[in-house]
Amino acid sequence: MELRQLRYFVAVAEELHFGKAAQRLAISQPPLSFNIARLEESLGYALLRRSTRAVELTAAGKVFYREACRILSLADQAQALGGRAARGEAGSLRIGFVGAALLTPMASVLRRFDLERPGLLMTVHELNSFEQIDALQREQIDFGILHPRSIPEGLHAQVLYREPFVCALPASHPLAGRKEIRLRALKDESFVLFPRHFSPEYHDRIIAMCVAAGFTPQVRYEVRANATVASLVAAGFGVAIVPRSVGRVAIDGLQFRPLAGTRVDSELIGAWRGEDHESLIRPLLAEMALQLKEGAS
Repeated sequence: MELRQLRYFVAVAEELHFGKAAQRLAISQPPLSFNIARLEESLGYALLRRSTRAVELTAAGKVFYREACRILSLADQAQALGGRAARGEAGSLRIGFVGAALLTPMASVLRRFDLERPGLLMTVHELNSFEQIDALQREQIDFGILHPRSIPEGLHAQVLYREPFVCALPASHPLAGRKEIRLRALKDESFVLFPRHFSPEYHDRIIAMCVAAGFTPQVRYEVRANATVASLVAAGFGVAIVPRSVGRVAIDGLQFRPLAGTRVDSELIGAWRGEDHESLIRPLLAEMALQLKEGAS
């Protein structure tokens, strides 16, 4: 039994005339008659009663007609759903993200991507960079937004967004009155930073910036979230080197200043498994690429 045969039968059942059914199907009558005969042969019972005057449905044909219509409807639905999935308009997508991503335009990109695809079930999970790599390998998420790190074999990665690091300091700090701050001016300050095990590459990049400026930072306070970093700095616990987007955190007593004489970027990368969910991930990467250009300007 073939879907084509079902479509042929439904046309005949509705027209009750082989000639009209053939015209409706845009085929000649002989292949239509042949396929109906093959269908009845495969079923082992007659669907139609033919005479020189009329074509009628048998009792079995009436029941078979109803079920054939249901099968064809499901087939059309499957074809439509498959096409939407192939175009990245439907399916499911589990996304991991580091908290810092929510302060960048990446958050609005994800929201827009979700809203524009009513047939897509998108879920998001806050995980640090290490946890995301593990979740990707275990197939617990499909796409990760994380800080740069070593990407294991079998995973693909692409830079999504980059922006400069800036200095966060209390509004009462003597350096807060400057338009720009040189890193070396912070050599005697207490620093607030992520613990290294939480995000090794991010941690090491900031340490390397300070070492390049001629000092090793005194990291006295370690926290997991940029919002907590900003809160501690505003409360006067110390200073911090953070991505520019952290400036979106509105906290009284907190100031952000560009770093003079250096341009080291904070980056977010996307990571995913090979060709898995390619029809959804490629459109998402394309939309995020637009934000990358804006972030680099």
